[in-house]
Amino acid sequence: MTNPEVPEAEMLLVGSVVEGEATAVFRWGVIVDLGLSRDGLIDVLYIDDDDNYQVGDRVSCYLSAFDEMKNKFILRPPGQVPLAERLRRLEEQRGLSS
Repeated sequence: MTNPEVPEAEMLLVGSVVEGEATAVFRWGVIVDLGLSRDGLIDVLYIDDDDNYQVGDRVSCYLSAFDEMKNKFILRPPGQVPLAERLRRLEEQRGLSS
């Protein structure tokens, strides 16, 4: 789906790795200034307990989608999968080792 308010050239970046700067850190995620028309969001589902994001950090992320409801690009660290998927894989591994 295309959003007429987001330049087409920016939508073409979906699926690529981009860099930005963390501008806000919350319990629910990290806001990243990508230098684009909209900020990006790393959802808490993609953040590990040992990740320590701070305002001003340079962040390299996979731009996975544009969320029209949040009016933000959805980001995740390269190679990272959502927490639910990581937990499912862990349960599978535990089941195999029993």
